[in-house]
Amino acid sequence: MINFIYIKKIIIIFFKMISNTIFFLRSLKNYLKILTNKNINNFFLPNLLIENIIFINPSKIKYKGNPNMKFKKKSTPFIFDFETDKNNIDMLKLEKEHHSYISCNQLFIQNFQFKKCKEYFFFKEQINKFGEYKGCKTEKDIELYFEKLLNLYKNIKKNGIKTNIDNNLDFMIDKNNNLVKINGGNHRFAISRILQLKKVPIEIKLISLKSFNKKSYEKIGNKEINNFIKKIEEKYN
Repeated sequence: MINFIYIKKIIIIFFKMISNTIFFLRSLKNYLKILTNKNINNFFLPNLLIENIIFINPSKIKYKGNPNMKFKKKSTPFIFDFETDKNNIDMLKLEKEHHSYISCNQLFIQNFQFKKCKEYFFFKEQINKFGEYKGCKTEKDIELYFEKLLNLYKNIKKNGIKTNIDNNLDFMIDKNNNLVKINGGNHRFAISRILQLKKVPIEIKLISLKSFNKKSYEKIGNKEINNFIKKIEEKYN
């Protein structure tokens, strides 16, 4: 009899190997771009030269922001001239207003039933409007969604948050050298703060050009970038 669980594990390992190989090749390609010219505009992610995954204390993060740019898996500019600090939202304020953060508090601190938390009603509203939200179309779908969220909480409580190839908690560094949460992963980040984890891995996806006091046409070394990132890591530990 065919062992389907074993086959499933083999398939998962196979696709993970492919994903890792693709990631390495993209990193190598972006590395080669700056071998001959270390112009700031030539720094792209992923990149073998840039140590942009660091460990921080999530409770020290003060802002959630919106960089107003799309991050492509193939290649994304790393140092950019932007003023996104204007879009920064106070994290404490966000935790009182955003449905994901409120619901994590309700589920994991106040012990609400999922049908009484804010995100449940938000899902119902979105499904009524659009017919689907985050892959959920029915009451059963929503129930499965919250089961996964509960399992996520248990997993993080037991094992912490692990690094990934392309699904880390994304952050940017604004012109004031603030480490700012961006993009998805709101549940993981909210849970890390609820559990008061001292160190979680995060990935810096974007740095404001103004942090380096340089023009976009100037050159910069990877050591200078990595030393700057290291100082940010120390600041948020």
